[in-house]
Amino acid sequence: MLARRNRIVEADDFRAVVRRGQKIVADSMIGYRIAADGCRVGIVVTAKTGNAVVRNSLRRKTRAIARALILHGGLTGDVVFRFRDTKSVPSFSEIQNDVQRCAAEWNRT
Repeated sequence: MLARRNRIVEADDFRAVVRRGQKIVADSMIGYRIAADGCRVGIVVTAKTGNAVVRNSLRRKTRAIARALILHGGLTGDVVFRFRDTKSVPSFSEIQNDVQRCAAEWNRT
């Protein structure tokens, strides 16, 4: 579970990151990031992506991956991960690869 200080919970904060953030397109998701002190993560999974069980599973997996990256300093700034509308549900390793790819791209710039 992400600590409260590491979560984006306000709709205005989500919108700001998506509108002004640097965008990285991965296989299962699109990542947005703006520079900020500390690190906060938001996750968006639309209703088009499976049922509630599937959507919550994707959120939990992504939070676990993001938490590990935050603890090791691999993820900084305000970040939003928006899952793409697909018929197939990505596995944990696919999500992990996509999140790590986004983090690596952001750290490179």
